[in-house]
Amino acid sequence: MKFNRRAYLVKIRNVRSGLITRSEILKHLNYDNWTSAAEIAEKIDVTYSTVLYHLKNMQAEGTVTPQKNGSGWKLSQTGQTALTDY
Repeated sequence: MKFNRRAYLVKIRNVRSGLITRSEILKHLNYDNWTSAAEIAEKIDVTYSTVLYHLKNMQAEGTVTPQKNGSGWKLSQTGQTALTDY
């Protein structure tokens, strides 16, 4: 399986199951629209808490951005995503 390059994190250990889950999460996020963790959990058939755990880890590295009211997530324009331009 190919992993999304943004699924690799610096601050935590990148185990196969985490890379798979983060790659699946990233498939359901984009730069323009907010998507809730509950929606993602339903689409990829994992628990809400698992999705939230990975989203928060990706937020810490600048890969995703939470909505101010906490109800949604989208891909960040900064952080690791900028590395994909090179």
